[in-house]
Amino acid sequence: MGLFKNFLEPGKIIGIFTIGTWINRRNQPNTGDESRPSLLTDNTEEQRPAQDRQSQVLHHGSRQRIHSRVVAQFPFLLEIWHWLLTYLIYQGLRAISVRTIAGPDAVFQKAEHHALQILSLEHQIHLDIELFVQHFVLDRVPWLMGIFARVYHSHIMLGVALIVYCYTFFPRPHYQSIRRTLALENAIAFTVLSLWRCKPPRLLPEEFGFIDVLHNRSSSAWTQNKFRLTIAAMPSLHFGNSVLIAFCLGKYSPHWVLRVLSPLWPMVMGLTIVATANHFILNAGAGVGVMAAFWFNRVMLVLLALERRLFQLIRLEKPRES
Repeated sequence: MGLFKNFLEPGKIIGIFTIGTWINRRNQPNTGDESRPSLLTDNTEEQRPAQDRQSQVLHHGSRQRIHSRVVAQFPFLLEIWHWLLTYLIYQGLRAISVRTIAGPDAVFQKAEHHALQILSLEHQIHLDIELFVQHFVLDRVPWLMGIFARVYHSHIMLGVALIVYCYTFFPRPHYQSIRRTLALENAIAFTVLSLWRCKPPRLLPEEFGFIDVLHNRSSSAWTQNKFRLTIAAMPSLHFGNSVLIAFCLGKYSPHWVLRVLSPLWPMVMGLTIVATANHFILNAGAGVGVMAAFWFNRVMLVLLALERRLFQLIRLEKPRES
């Protein structure tokens, strides 16, 4: 069953991306002088001349190349590439971090010390409700833990679904801002968790009373692997991304039902991360802080020249907007 889950869960991601690729296909693909916006660009006036020069260089040499024709017909393939680039870099750095700290006990002791500092601060400001919430759920409504496990493990899948939805329904500048935000917040989160490692409540000594619900009672391809970084509770991207999803849907979605229901998702995720003892309340607050990347995501434009150079090297012409 565990091996089946290892294929099933990534298979869901592939399925969502396949749907996104198909519904955004073009029956009459166009290529030309106007490049489709990338992970970094936002089609501002000052950027267009450079894009036009790149397109002119590539137009004659790559128009007939098969990979340019495929991307022209299925432009969402570029979005999958950008997501994979962001995700694999983030997870790769986490995996390297896991192997780097595998030996020294001092690192884990420091992470536990930081966790206890958070718990102490929460006690002083009367926010230390994590233990109460977990035991209330376990004692009164234990069946909720199965639902919370599914909610917790849906973190990556919902992020992918957001990309497909935003690409399909949002105005292009709004979509580009969200996409750059997702890349930037991963960079910020990794920097924080590397400089200030913190254990989640579930890994504190038994005398603190927390129970590792998810890893003792359920399994996931995302949480059960040897490259899992356990001392990365600060900040909580689970909660931060749920807030970002709610914010984007509430502000930009053309579907009123999603705008109305969007605040429910961070509420459910917040309860989940606390009840499962995977994050402290202050971890969740830090996750929201990381989402401030939305307001300065344009710093990602510094990588624009690198992206253009990459497309020149692989002789790929990006499809223009139809």
